[in-house]
Amino acid sequence: LDSLLDAMAQTKRGVLWIVGKPLNAAYKAKIKTLGLESRVRPVPVSGTISELYQAADWFVHPTLYDACANTVLQSMASGLPGIISAQDGAIDHVHDGRNGFMLHHPADPKAVADRLNAALDCSEPERAAMGIEARETMLPFTWERHVQNWEQLIPTVKPWP
Repeated sequence: LDSLLDAMAQTKRGVLWIVGKPLNAAYKAKIKTLGLESRVRPVPVSGTISELYQAADWFVHPTLYDACANTVLQSMASGLPGIISAQDGAIDHVHDGRNGFMLHHPADPKAVADRLNAALDCSEPERAAMGIEARETMLPFTWERHVQNWEQLIPTVKPWP
């Protein structure tokens, strides 16, 4: 969140929704110090996360490590293109410039700002096309396919000696 807030201060445009647990005092102070009070909106966790995905223009996930964030997959399945950290295993599903943007240096505020600017510079038709491509990327990942993959794998596994 630190690099994302610093990047928001550099972009001078856009509104950031921070969805999740309430911000602590240090983050509230940082938002105020950076002059971002009017551009950062904390949003509490609710049962309507799909509505948030559908209302947003971009999903930004500048994690320093995540094995494979479900939120990335969920946002893509909702048709929301993202700016996704290369430190997240979900990056395997992000095709840079087609269904979102890869963020190669998530701890670098300038790199994050550059990606935010690239996203904000996209026209609405470009952003919408990326969202459609993000959703199409996720469509093959069904429970049926998951079970079929396991059913194919299980007979090939040798028991422990």
